[in-house]
Amino acid sequence: MDNQQSHILVEDAGEPAPLVITFGFALWKEPAAFDFVGRLRKLEFLLGRPFHRIHLRDPSMSWYLQGVAGLGATLASTLDEVAGQVHALSPTRVMTLGQSMGGYGAIRYGLALGAARIVAIGALSTMEPAISRERGDTRWLSVMERLAAQGVADTDLVELARRAGTPLELRLHYGERPDAPEQGEVNLDLFHADRFAALPGCRVTRHPGSDHVVVNHLKASRELDAVLLHDLFDIDPARLHRRTRPLLDDDWLRWIAENRLRGADLGSQVAAMLQRGIDPITARSAIAEVERDPVFLAASQLLATSSQSSGSHS
Repeated sequence: MDNQQSHILVEDAGEPAPLVITFGFALWKEPAAFDFVGRLRKLEFLLGRPFHRIHLRDPSMSWYLQGVAGLGATLASTLDEVAGQVHALSPTRVMTLGQSMGGYGAIRYGLALGAARIVAIGALSTMEPAISRERGDTRWLSVMERLAAQGVADTDLVELARRAGTPLELRLHYGERPDAPEQGEVNLDLFHADRFAALPGCRVTRHPGSDHVVVNHLKASRELDAVLLHDLFDIDPARLHRRTRPLLDDDWLRWIAENRLRGADLGSQVAAMLQRGIDPITARSAIAEVERDPVFLAASQLLATSSQSSGSHS
C-alpha cells in the first residue's frame, strides 16, 4: 500500500513476467516519493505485456545505505525483505532503476540481488567522504560524513562491482552541463561516469544538453520512453513513434485521434493497425503520442464539456 507509513509499493503482473525495482530520489523539502510509477505503467502499455514492479523510497535520505524504514533497520535486513518480495513474485528476470540517490540505490541493491540489468541516471559511484573532498564535490558531503560517523562502510560501488567478479549489465546516464556556476565549468557527475565506464559490461551515455537531472532533459526531448525501453527491455528506439521522430503520417494520426475521441475500444484500434502491418510498439507509441498532444487534449476537454452541458439541459 502506498502511504506515508509504507515505503514499498508492489505491483504484481499476475503472471510470469520480468520485474523492475525502482528507487526514489532525494526530496529534501517534501515527503519522499516513489519514482517512475506512472512511467513504468506507460511502458507496460507500449510493450503490450505486463511486468512486475516494486517501488522503494528512502525517507531518511541515506542513499539506501541504512535500509528502508518499515522494511529493515539496516541495509542487510532491508535487502533480505526485498529479496523475499522478489521471491514471492518469482520474476523471469530482475532489473533495477533509479535516478540520483535512487540511481545509487539501484546499483547497490542490484549488485546484492544479482539483477540481470541495472539502469541508473546521475548516480554517484561512491559515498566515501574522502573522495568527495578530494574532488571538491560537496553536494552531498554532509550525508556522506553522517553515514561514515555511524559506521556505514562499503559505500564505493565501483569497488563492490569489481568484487562481484562477473561483468555487470550496467546502463548509466549522465549530463555534461554543470548544475550551477559555483560548481565550476565541469559537471561533477562526470568523475563518477568515468569511474563506472572502466567496469566490464558497463555502458555510459553522456547527454551534452543535460545537467544532473537527466530525466527532465529526456522528458523535454520526448526521449525518456525510448531510453527506458532500450535500457530495460532492449527495444530498438527506431520502433517508437515520437513527435520528433514520426513513423506514421498525418492520415494515420488523424485516424487515431478520431477513434480515441469517439471512445473506440483501444484493443480493437491497435489490432486494426497491426492488420495493416504496423509494428505493435509503433502503433501503441503513436496512440500514446496522440493522446498527450495539446490539440487532442483540448478537443477531448471540449467534447467532455459539451456532453456535460447537453446532459444538464436534457
